[in-house]
Amino acid sequence: MSINVEAVFSLYPSVVTVSGNDENLVAYDESFTPVLVSIPDILVEEQRLEAEAQADAEAREALRQSLIAKLAATLTPEETALLEELL
Repeated sequence: MSINVEAVFSLYPSVVTVSGNDENLVAYDESFTPVLVSIPDILVEEQRLEAEAQADAEAREALRQSLIAKLAATLTPEETALLEELL
């Protein structure tokens, strides 16, 4: 499993760069001073960010389907099919 750098940046706002890997992760602030990070906390944050991204994608798809349904009421079947392709 690879550390999601976005999770590091989310948890530690002072971090501007990350190097290494899961076993030797080193995070640095803007003055290139190492910042102590917690791998377990980062893994939890990674899961939270993934769940948030999934929820956002599901909400966007629901909105897309709602839009298609509303527009389909006024469109021909051919226009509805084209709309679904475009969206």
